[in-house]
Amino acid sequence: MNTDGVLCLFLAFFSIQDLMEGRISRYATAAGLAAGLLFRRGEMAAGLFAGLVFFPLFLFRMMGAADVKVIAVITGFLGPERAVPALAMGFVLGAFWSLARLLRRRLLWRRLSYFAAYIRRVTMTKNCEPYYRRERDGGEAAIPLAFCLSAGTAAYLLLEQAVR
Repeated sequence: MNTDGVLCLFLAFFSIQDLMEGRISRYATAAGLAAGLLFRRGEMAAGLFAGLVFFPLFLFRMMGAADVKVIAVITGFLGPERAVPALAMGFVLGAFWSLARLLRRRLLWRRLSYFAAYIRRVTMTKNCEPYYRRERDGGEAAIPLAFCLSAGTAAYLLLEQAVR
């Protein structure tokens, strides 16, 4: 069975939900994780490990819970050796999207100042507070990271096929 095709179906669904609603259903990510366990049992251990590695970024509210689960699904389906470059492409896409949004909305210096103050506050107080809260910070700086990760993974898979 072509598990890359199954992964792409999940990524398309995740992307559509992320772009249209700004969030991804927990049932959709649970289905992706379950499919990974069904089709790619051995690699799914790496996916769950990747989810654990990125979980602190969720705890600090630097990424959403669904983004962490999407990373786990991608890693579980592709395995670590293919997931690393696929996710790297997604993060680079997300970085460009974020930079463009911050520049277009003239928020770059404000967000960089906020990040520097956040790092200073956390290191001085040793109090781990959330970096981002939608009710406090608004949605103007947030990006659809699951879409970016999905698009980066799709681009990686296309490049991989082109090279073969």
